[in-house]
Amino acid sequence: MNTRSGNHRAPATSRWAQAAERRLTPASWLRAVFRQWPLLLVLLVIAIGAVVVADDHFRRGTFIMAGGVCLAAFLRAVLPSEVAGLLKLRSRFLDILTLGFLGAGTLIACLIVPPPS
Repeated sequence: MNTRSGNHRAPATSRWAQAAERRLTPASWLRAVFRQWPLLLVLLVIAIGAVVVADDHFRRGTFIMAGGVCLAAFLRAVLPSEVAGLLKLRSRFLDILTLGFLGAGTLIACLIVPPPS
């Protein structure tokens, strides 16, 4: 392999370049995004809760956000690992435990925080 004299040149379209072109089409990107529907659903619920909080309804919005995190725990519990997508971070048990505690803690916090006076 003589790289100094310029005798060795890579082919114009290598196997890796062709694979990268296939992965970067808008249709394949859209399919990849929608394959993550469990995460998108959870993020949508949490975003709705954030909008409700921004509209000056702290308890309702936080309750909705807690529901979104509990929804993530539920989806992680019932969906197979191949479908769970980015909700799958660790083992199923640890994911459910973490999301359950986070959802329950957020729910308890929204219920015990006194309303503004």
